[in-house]
Amino acid sequence: MAYIKLKDIAKKANVSINTVSRALNNKSDIGDDTKIRIRRIADEMGYILNASASRLRSKENRMIGVIITHIDNAFYARILQGINDAISEKEYTMLALSSGENLEKEKSLLKTLVSNRVAGTIIVPSQDMINSLDYDNIGVPHITIVRKGNKNTRSYFISDSFQSGIKAAEYFIQQGCSHSAYIGFNLPVSCNRDRVNGFIKGLRDAEVILKENRIIHCDATPQAAYNAATEFLKNDKQIDSLFVYNDSMALGVIRAAHDLKIRIPEDIRILGHDDVAESRYYIPSLSTIRVPKYRLGYDSASELMALINDNKAPEKYVSYLPELIIRES
Repeated sequence: MAYIKLKDIAKKANVSINTVSRALNNKSDIGDDTKIRIRRIADEMGYILNASASRLRSKENRMIGVIITHIDNAFYARILQGINDAISEKEYTMLALSSGENLEKEKSLLKTLVSNRVAGTIIVPSQDMINSLDYDNIGVPHITIVRKGNKNTRSYFISDSFQSGIKAAEYFIQQGCSHSAYIGFNLPVSCNRDRVNGFIKGLRDAEVILKENRIIHCDATPQAAYNAATEFLKNDKQIDSLFVYNDSMALGVIRAAHDLKIRIPEDIRILGHDDVAESRYYIPSLSTIRVPKYRLGYDSASELMALINDNKAPEKYVSYLPELIIRES
């Protein structure tokens, strides 16, 4: 079914297209009775404003481009909601795309956003420890979130993953664990590096050494984590605590322990990261480290709005402190 256009309303109201446009835009040179009649006809016909056409006429693009690594990852759902709420308040819309941790795809997506003349971009850098993309070349205001882009020269909003590692180590030590291990992401991203380094330091401060062969890396999926944990726990039966890169992977680790008849938390404690909604409803419910996902999205988008309005606004670097959430695992 075709969209209702101004000319369709004009024909039914027996007025000019210009009169319809001015009535719908509440111009003062159109009488109130005419405005009411035209708006009623527009509502009855199901007319919806063509935002693209309005932007072309005003030469103002009120769209924000967002590039994340995996659009189906529950971690990003709350971040995107925060971004959406912040930009909606300013009557902007969002175009969210997924890079799949692929640097070349990220480049291509950035070109797509620029070709659509977005007002600004929010980016989760792919493989940020080796990402050499110069985001300043995008030509529009930009902010990186979750991870820091190596060449990014503007603001970033991240969670302090080093402190996450510290908190994980301190929790395990408090529980009397002395044989900890880490299952992390096998791509070069700073949040994985910082988590494992913080974990190593936290354990070392308690005079516990994280052995090199107890640091495992795999794809950041439940299946990959399940496979890695199954093999790992079969061969190292001393492990009494596992810190996992994210909740999605941790759920795979819980399943692996269950299948190996390893009791949680009696035989092993498992700690995830991110506090996605599903983590509290698993059996056992997952202990995790909470990241303020919604706030990260909302605050970063609000900052981007400020940069769009004033591209000389000072750079802003925000690192949120994580929170330990203890449940059953």
